[in-house]
Amino acid sequence: MWLLGGATATGWARGLAAAVGEIPGLTITRPVETNAVFATLPRGATAALQERYAFYVWDEARDEVRWMCSWDTTEQDIDEFAGAVADALGA
Repeated sequence: MWLLGGATATGWARGLAAAVGEIPGLTITRPVETNAVFATLPRGATAALQERYAFYVWDEARDEVRWMCSWDTTEQDIDEFAGAVADALGA
């Protein structure tokens, strides 16, 4: 069961990376191999997103964040978050 949940979460992370990967001002910094997406974006955009969503700044010096997906992430979650990222970046 845990293996299926992990595979599902990794699939959602790949979907998230695809959904945000082309947004100007954002760079996916690492390959998506687990349920995490690492990206860099301006600090102002990060701060705006953190008002609505809980996530970590992974490397403050590089403005790199870590976004996590889980087995119960939905397509709607991905779409809403990608939209919020685009808004925060003015795209």
